[in-house]
Amino acid sequence: MKSNPPLLAAALLGSLVIASPVLANEPPPTTPSDTATAADVPAADAGAVAVVEDTAAATVAEVPAWQGRVPLSVKLQMGADGQPVGDKTLRLVQRSTTGKLVAAQVAVSLFSGTLGGSSFKKDQLKGTRVETVPNPAFGYLQDQVRLRLAEYFTAHPGAVPAEVRPVQITADGFTLIYKELGDADTQYELRQTQHVGFPYTRKLLRLVGGEGVQCQVDEPVAAPLEAWQADDYALVKQTAERYSDQCLARFVETLPSLFPDRSAAAAPVPAEPARVGQDA
Repeated sequence: MKSNPPLLAAALLGSLVIASPVLANEPPPTTPSDTATAADVPAADAGAVAVVEDTAAATVAEVPAWQGRVPLSVKLQMGADGQPVGDKTLRLVQRSTTGKLVAAQVAVSLFSGTLGGSSFKKDQLKGTRVETVPNPAFGYLQDQVRLRLAEYFTAHPGAVPAEVRPVQITADGFTLIYKELGDADTQYELRQTQHVGFPYTRKLLRLVGGEGVQCQVDEPVAAPLEAWQADDYALVKQTAERYSDQCLARFVETLPSLFPDRSAAAAPVPAEPARVGQDA
């Protein structure tokens, strides 16, 4: 059978016309750089991004309101000349240090003719700094005060002040000092002084504020110097924390007066029930 060229051309043209709508509905060819879209990000990665965002939002939301109203700081006690007189680290005052100073003072007194007029105090000696033993006010006590403030304001949200009321720990003396100058086997006392409360401010040439507690050890612990120095001054660190705990307990007792709970003060007092035989 012979093929008919006109009919064959018409058949091919018809097949192209029928197939062209299908080709038009197909997506255009893409390159590899066009295929990565936000929808193609793996579910694990998208979830990780969401977790990070949620964590950041939760961190901001969990910051207690009291921390912005009651900032906590630590500083050294300042002298009248504006210079620090407190101890940031342990100050060790030994008999040998005092002996040299006394000898020098005696020599000066003999030369000036003022022997016996000196008002020497061993607490004023610089001594030797023990850098490995920091004053607990700058670490342990600060952490404990912050914890007690958090507990108090959590239990008494009405006590959070309307305005900023800073709480300050003031570190004064932190010394390990001999008891008896004339005793070669003298024991050494650990002395520590701290203030916790509202900081002092100067107004019209006088100091105001300072409400809180002044903690000074009345009966300091005494032990031989070798006992204090053993195991990198372990006994000093333990005793200093115990001193700080005692100061902390006194500070906690003052919190209701430093930060009164306004909601508790505003609560109505329940009426007493009428007694039998008494008019209501």
